[in-house]
Amino acid sequence: MSSKYLDVVEEIASRGEGVSPGSPEESSGLAAFESFFGNLDEVRIREMVRDVYAEDVFFNDTLKEIRGTDALEHYLVESARETKSCRVRVDDVASHAGHYYVRWVMDIEFKKLKPDETHRSIGISHLRFDRRGKIVLHQDYWDSASGLFEHIPVLGYGIRKIRGRL
Repeated sequence: MSSKYLDVVEEIASRGEGVSPGSPEESSGLAAFESFFGNLDEVRIREMVRDVYAEDVFFNDTLKEIRGTDALEHYLVESARETKSCRVRVDDVASHAGHYYVRWVMDIEFKKLKPDETHRSIGISHLRFDRRGKIVLHQDYWDSASGLFEHIPVLGYGIRKIRGRL
């Protein structure tokens, strides 16, 4: 886990950022997250990213650590261009003291990596919202080896061999 993540968690807590439990901002923030990732494509990213994320968002999906909506939009658009489709289904949300933990399932079809297959990955996103219900912190926890790297030809072979020996 990156120390930047821990620094951002502490920074947000010290600013008193957050939504009130049961508030319209809490509901709209969680609904915006679910809607945004429900069918992630370039057009939706460009239309929605600034409505979902605060300008100074900290984002880490275990592949890339980003600060700010401009960088996030660029990263997500580039990622979307590599996929035929990417859908995230939210299965559960838990919260404690302004921290939200969203359990999800992602189904993704890549244009180049086994293009005729849907790849499934499960994960949890740790979210913090600002007072307006926009995400200021988004830290993902997921199995990127099974969800992505295992499908890359040479790398995937190596990961499968290593798992077979454990």
